[in-house]
Amino acid sequence: MLFDDLIVLLPRVLAAALVGYLLGGIPFAYLVARLKGVDIFATGSRRAGTANVFWHVGRYRGMMVFACDVLKGAAAVYVAWMLGSYELLGLVAGAAAIAGHWKSIFTGFKGGDGMVVLVGVSLAYLNWFILIGIVVGIVFVLLFRRSPFRSSIGIFLGYGVMLALNQVISHRGLDVMLGLTALALVVITHNILTHADHRPETAPSVIDPDLLIEDTRDVLNEAAGLSEDAILRQVIPQDDEEGGPQRTTRQGD
Repeated sequence: MLFDDLIVLLPRVLAAALVGYLLGGIPFAYLVARLKGVDIFATGSRRAGTANVFWHVGRYRGMMVFACDVLKGAAAVYVAWMLGSYELLGLVAGAAAIAGHWKSIFTGFKGGDGMVVLVGVSLAYLNWFILIGIVVGIVFVLLFRRSPFRSSIGIFLGYGVMLALNQVISHRGLDVMLGLTALALVVITHNILTHADHRPETAPSVIDPDLLIEDTRDVLNEAAGLSEDAILRQVIPQDDEEGGPQRTTRQGD
């Protein structure tokens, strides 16, 4: 009987995963930034997410992206529920939506961190302690807004509050809450790992190499001890007695 149930459920799981991935892959951040002539993958953190659009394209456009990414996360869950009355099927679609946001097929498998999509997935399972957890997460994101890991901190604390409230006050839907918390931990881990890919040393090497002077301090200290005439002699070669530039000779010539 269990095997027969799995055979019946498998097509629905695959369909939910496919729909979730395609919905999650809609690159709202990329599209909104393009409307203003900005390539989001060459701006700021170079990730197609709400925060990058908000800080480097525009506040209003960033809020637009936030709303759209929340909607696509929630839509993935609702479509999954249309395929079958299984709450956990929505988690499959939600996980696929986050994966689609990370590696969108529409942008050459580039994307964002998926945290706003995770919020949308959670809101689909609407209850009061999930709302409280999301509010707590937003508050801590604002408190740690100067930290590059502000979103990870907010997600960690927000979903911690959700799980705690579910355990203390309401024991219903524990499997869903554990699934959402597991998704949150995966998203946090992905965010921390991908932040390592955006350190300055990994930025595209398009800077003029002539501008990269590693011993700038030594050069400035040496120049400070020279007179104006000495500096000119270093820059402009002096003429020899015949009016041509002096030639340096090597020993043994």
